[in-house]
Amino acid sequence: MKIAFRIDISNEIGTGHYLRMSALADAFSELGHQCFFFKSEDETIDYSPFDIVMIDTYQVSDEYIASLNSPDRLLVCYDDNALYTYSCDILLNANLHAHELNFRFGEKIPRLLLGGKYALLRGEFRNAAPVSVRKDANQVFICFGGSDLRNMTPKVINTLKEIGGIHLSVVLGPYTNNDEEVYALSNENITIFKAPQSISAIMSNCDIAITAAGSMIYELAAIGLPAITIIQADNQYLIADYMSRHDLMNCIGDWGNIDLIRLKNDVISLLSDFDKRKEKSKTLKETVNKNGAANAAKEIINYRRQT
Repeated sequence: MKIAFRIDISNEIGTGHYLRMSALADAFSELGHQCFFFKSEDETIDYSPFDIVMIDTYQVSDEYIASLNSPDRLLVCYDDNALYTYSCDILLNANLHAHELNFRFGEKIPRLLLGGKYALLRGEFRNAAPVSVRKDANQVFICFGGSDLRNMTPKVINTLKEIGGIHLSVVLGPYTNNDEEVYALSNENITIFKAPQSISAIMSNCDIAITAAGSMIYELAAIGLPAITIIQADNQYLIADYMSRHDLMNCIGDWGNIDLIRLKNDVISLLSDFDKRKEKSKTLKETVNKNGAANAAKEIINYRRQT
């Protein structure tokens, strides 16, 4: 089958939409299907040659979604926070809070694929080794996604470098604009990686993580790396709230109202509490399915063949 993906990706939006859809596309490709990507700003997209159309973008409307329905193709929408009225064949939401959302449906009621069973993790995480929870912990992973839209990385580095005896592994995404500022902070206790080919190995070598409350938290969960999150976009509030309520990951607030003293204290507390890190690591690994992308791809293909 031929599958079209329409996604959001830019300096302002970051790479989260692309990364999760790329994971799904890899799963489709392993099943022998062809995948084609289109960006939201592509003005004219002819979907007629495709058997399946996959939409993961905020640059749409209820009317646009409804207009894509056709007896000749399957329409699949990825949703984060029940933003639209979904008149489609399948609605996919791999967030842990998906079952708590109040979805709106149009004339067509979609099949729902919800929750961690369908976690769309990059291929490297399927076989990634889980973290080894160490009693003597001093390795901190820091990453704020593909673009670090709120310039959080240097703020976090400046806060945590005051803690003695720790090492910071800092990952900069492909769209970050603060590279010069971050590299200026580098020293023997700070290692900086720019758009690394593999990120799971860097994560696995750390004891805790500081990150945005975006899709990366599911990759951290898959390998059992305890994390402290900071909200840097509106679509991250529900994720952060769910993770906090279920004692999976602590959130210290949003980017505009962050308490850096609390961040420092929380990092010190988590690094020094072996039992808490061990418990969180175990629970996190149970929340997401490493084969989530394959689970979603198989169900979508089977549904298409039945229609």
